[in-house]
Amino acid sequence: MKKINKDYCCPIDGSNLSIQTKKKIKFKKFEYPVVSGIPCLYFDKNEDKILRNKTINVKKFYTKYPFPNYNDFDDIQLFVKKTKENHFSKLLSQQIGENKKILEIGCGTGQLTNYLAATTFSQKIYGTDISLNSLKLANDFKLKNNLKNIDFCQMNLFEPCFKKNSMDLVISNGVLHHTYDPEQAFYKIAELVKPGGYIIIALYNYLGRIITVMNKFLYQLFGAKGLFLDKYLKSGISLDKKNSWVQDQYNHPLESLHSMGEVLDWFKKKKISFISSIPKIIGEFSNNEKLFKQQKRGDVIDRFNIQFEMILNYQYKEGGLFMMIGKRNKTKV
Repeated sequence: MKKINKDYCCPIDGSNLSIQTKKKIKFKKFEYPVVSGIPCLYFDKNEDKILRNKTINVKKFYTKYPFPNYNDFDDIQLFVKKTKENHFSKLLSQQIGENKKILEIGCGTGQLTNYLAATTFSQKIYGTDISLNSLKLANDFKLKNNLKNIDFCQMNLFEPCFKKNSMDLVISNGVLHHTYDPEQAFYKIAELVKPGGYIIIALYNYLGRIITVMNKFLYQLFGAKGLFLDKYLKSGISLDKKNSWVQDQYNHPLESLHSMGEVLDWFKKKKISFISSIPKIIGEFSNNEKLFKQQKRGDVIDRFNIQFEMILNYQYKEGGLFMMIGKRNKTKV
């Protein structure tokens, strides 16, 4: 019998974990299977059939098209080297600090989660996703490379399987815009952050995504030939990665667009203070940018200007994604 994990709670009634083995995970009243070393704690109590089907469609999509894949990484050294090329990942790893509990929600195949496990001295790192197939890839990479202090589990972010106020850092990178209610999804995951802890969310931007929306229209008309504006597809990536990118960017069944002002409103409602953003609202983003150091939030015009600039400066690299970092007030919500 494995040591009881005190961070988990039942997604149905919030009760503590009582039994954890290689085959099952049991709470006070409810029991869940463990498949390929992954606790399957997915639960959906939504009684609205239309909304429930939207979640099911997203789940089916990532079961068929796990994103992203690992086919370019032969070993952990190459994986870390490649991941460091992402400026955010590199800075995050350098600035997290030691002995932290970190939760990535919607981790997909766990590339960021595994990278943080390989490059930080965190107390515990969790990666959750709706897709068991994606999580199997994440867990296989973890086991192959003997990464410690990291666990993956299947979870519905609307019904979290972690205790409130339990995490030093919660990350949701490009996930909430694939839910039927991104605002409510944010409120759910924000409650998992400790008072004084941080939350990082990345969403598709209503202006930064314009060219992708245009590409999607061309793709529907002309197929792959219509994606001549997508520079990522011309960057020398493998065929599998190209297919994974095309499916995620142009064939996804559920997608919404958002603004910095909208996220600031979400922060305010959950007593979260704005810390920083990518792109930076005021000033240039440097190679040594401090992610967790207070930045100026600017005004409505400042935020509009930087989001408009995303059309030219960020679109092809990140698919119109913007990131906001906030800090929970020290009073529990």
